[in-house]
Amino acid sequence: MSGAALEVEGLNAGYGKVTVVHDLSLTVPEGAVVALLGPNGAGKTSTLGAITGTVRASSGAIRLFGERIDGLSSYYRARRGLTLVPEGRGIFPGLSVGENLELAVESARGVDPAWRRTQMARVQDMFPALGGRLKQRAGTLSGGEQQMLAMSHAFLANPRVLMMDEISAGLAPLIVQKLYDAVAELKSDGTTIVLVEQYLSYALRLADICYVMARGSVGFVGEPAELQGAGVSYL
Repeated sequence: MSGAALEVEGLNAGYGKVTVVHDLSLTVPEGAVVALLGPNGAGKTSTLGAITGTVRASSGAIRLFGERIDGLSSYYRARRGLTLVPEGRGIFPGLSVGENLELAVESARGVDPAWRRTQMARVQDMFPALGGRLKQRAGTLSGGEQQMLAMSHAFLANPRVLMMDEISAGLAPLIVQKLYDAVAELKSDGTTIVLVEQYLSYALRLADICYVMARGSVGFVGEPAELQGAGVSYL
């Protein structure tokens, strides 16, 4: 790990007149996995939304590899390499699996055809269930397969920072294991990841740094061992 991939300073964000994220600051080192933990309603998803530009931020600074992006639309933040796998999937249900993958890889930042071919093959190796369903309409896939497709979307976008929000939500443990095998592979590649997750065993196993939120603010920052040793409540 080297410098900071993502820096957030003094972020306040919310919906209408209601502020749900209060003076939040965090740093994500390049190549690190950062877990954002806390109970339901702590503001984790809203924090990801404010960083990606889908939730209104009233103040604060957001930097992606040193460049201020808080004044940009969510589209241009994504074009600069900030990619989100949202809670509840993120696919085009009316398109086939193959069309979903092609659309994702065609929109990838600054890559050549050889990269596209290599990554398409790698995604199908990572998630073999998708490889046999390329002509199937994405909306007819199982919930687990749809989440695999959503993760493939994000991976094929060639992200500089990959953010994942509750990728295990509502899925069977066997499927969750397959998803996190893929996350572990991305980590081994040096992908910078911000992870919101309720399956704490997976989050703590992969994370380099943990931020624990409560009521829209950060209450603890440290490595997983420090978190477990400190007796901090993070659910």
